[in-house]
Amino acid sequence: MNKEDTTCIVCGSSTAVFIDRIWDDRYGFPGMFSILQCKSCGQMVTTPRLKEIDLPGLYSQYYPRRNINFDSLERESSLVAKKYARFKRWLTGTDNQGHYLAKPGQRVLDIGSGSCLSLLELRQIGVEPFGVEADPNVAVIAQRYGLNVHIGSIHNNPFPGQVFDLITLNQVIEHVPDPAALLRVVRDRLAPGGRIVLSFPNVSSWQRRLSGSRWINWHVPYHQHHFNQRSFALLARQQGYEVVIARSITPNLWTLLQLRAMGRAPDEGVASESWQGQTASDSERPSFTHRLKNALLRRLSTVAGGLLVVLNRIVDRLGAGDSLLVVLKKTTDRY
Repeated sequence: MNKEDTTCIVCGSSTAVFIDRIWDDRYGFPGMFSILQCKSCGQMVTTPRLKEIDLPGLYSQYYPRRNINFDSLERESSLVAKKYARFKRWLTGTDNQGHYLAKPGQRVLDIGSGSCLSLLELRQIGVEPFGVEADPNVAVIAQRYGLNVHIGSIHNNPFPGQVFDLITLNQVIEHVPDPAALLRVVRDRLAPGGRIVLSFPNVSSWQRRLSGSRWINWHVPYHQHHFNQRSFALLARQQGYEVVIARSITPNLWTLLQLRAMGRAPDEGVASESWQGQTASDSERPSFTHRLKNALLRRLSTVAGGLLVVLNRIVDRLGAGDSLLVVLKKTTDRY
């Protein structure tokens, strides 16, 4: 490893091996990786690191966005305007997405807009949305819905001359090779009084501590950096920001996925069926015994789900949730 790989991106201190051998247990990207931890601020990093030029190929080949269910996407985006939608997001922990803080009439830039669900939701609540996405597969979604999406990087200066009232990065900053450079670039795209809202996995969460190397949010090599609240606040201050809000939120789905992931992981270079959707055998009609078993499991899941909601919301209040939501403003901002 070179010096760059073993120096903390936040405080410059040296790092030590936290997990020696870890691999892509979702989509089967080949290769073995390590997780290093800073001895001073606790920031963690995946090594060997990726470069910006690696991202389009990585996501277009391995991330499952090639087959889009447009009906499902439209149904989900329509829910944002339904009655009690905000309460339901709190209950399920899906309010860990920064774009839900947008207000009607604002101009919003969503970096890492993925399936474009966030942009469709922003449009539903009366916001002018713009998106940036590295995955070329997303172009067909943007074209279908007439969305203003730049396929590429924020470093390409998309939408020149535009500034934004809100810039959101939902589960994005942990993916980029150079988070400090990203924070510097987006700072210049904020309108006066503008805010940046980020969400990302919390490496100090109780789920990470309990699950060890099987934590689903190591997600190597896609997640390059692993933040805790302290290390991210330090990085933000270095780039000219003040933290306005910082709180932890645990999506209930993440906890269910974590429980499922605690079984045996696939070998290196092998995709997990659990993350690939329905298999051919799933499309066959199950036997009566299998259907009865599923019905009983659904009943048990309802009871367990209620307990899960209570547990996650308590953990969130304690600041140990699995995702962090952070709102930033410029330190020079007087609004």
